[in-house]
Amino acid sequence: MIDHLADTDHQTDWGMRIISSQNPVYDPGGYHFGSVWPLFTGWAAVGEYRYHRAVPAYSNLRSNALLALDGALGHVTEVLSGDYYQPLSTSSPHQIWSAAMVVGPVLRGLLGLETDATSHQLRFAPHVPAEWKSFEVRNVHVAGATLDLKYQRTKEGFTLEMRRTGSGDCLMEFSPALSPRAEVLSAEIDGRPVSLRVERNSEDQHIVLRFPVYSGPTTLHVRLRNDFGYNISSNLPPLGERSQGLRVLSESWGPKYESLTVNVSGVSGKQYDLSLWNSGQIASVEGGKFIQEESGQGRIRVELPGTDLYSYVHATISIHFTAEGGARKQVVKPAKSSD
Repeated sequence: MIDHLADTDHQTDWGMRIISSQNPVYDPGGYHFGSVWPLFTGWAAVGEYRYHRAVPAYSNLRSNALLALDGALGHVTEVLSGDYYQPLSTSSPHQIWSAAMVVGPVLRGLLGLETDATSHQLRFAPHVPAEWKSFEVRNVHVAGATLDLKYQRTKEGFTLEMRRTGSGDCLMEFSPALSPRAEVLSAEIDGRPVSLRVERNSEDQHIVLRFPVYSGPTTLHVRLRNDFGYNISSNLPPLGERSQGLRVLSESWGPKYESLTVNVSGVSGKQYDLSLWNSGQIASVEGGKFIQEESGQGRIRVELPGTDLYSYVHATISIHFTAEGGARKQVVKPAKSSD
């Protein structure tokens, strides 16, 4: 279902159509027959995060967040056309449930924050976008305690700094998403080793650490090897324009995480870039061109076949990784199209 919802008959650059554009009753200007509701876009983002589909989830979340910055700041419209980026004439220009679907997917989806005041517990399970190197979350209340959280990462691992004030016990379950390729080398809290477990999914893995957070500062440091990530650029088009953005429909890893296949959909003849995290482990790419930049960051450029600027086509990108200590080979092949 998530694969289907991520495709272009449901997805636009400004959010989710409430029914497919291929449905016989589809009407892009119909209030309940094909329009885009930020409310439904937010629900889709939360569901995608819950099932570890972080790239399409972040695209949906970002669509809603950008709506809050386009026009009167903080105003998120109720409903938009299914074909063109513009609100409908029947739309409330400032709809509270649309605005809530910026906040909800950030807290419940991207950050994975859940508090239980009766047991004095906080669960923090973020899916950190590939281009994010750091972020902060402040003023998180857990019963009588208040926490400030600061996350920073490098290619070698990440650090979570916590500062707690207030009274009572506070138990943290920290469960960040990592690439299936990532290997955990060590974990320490204030310099002391701590144990963890790993929960694997088809698209990612989550390390799980449970520990009490005491008053004052606490620092968790996790050392990693071979973490990897990618993301796509998603922006709102000019007012009145059609969708132009890339969609990530699904991904699958090789049996030993030696390769990653990404199925995408984009505008015929258009060029797109995938931004990469920790790209030095890439050996070759099929269906796109791997570009290593002087900064150490990398990207994959894919150009979709065809010339119809209003037609979306499907393509496949295959990323192959180096063996430990292996050398990189540059392989560039045209995007594989299924249309």
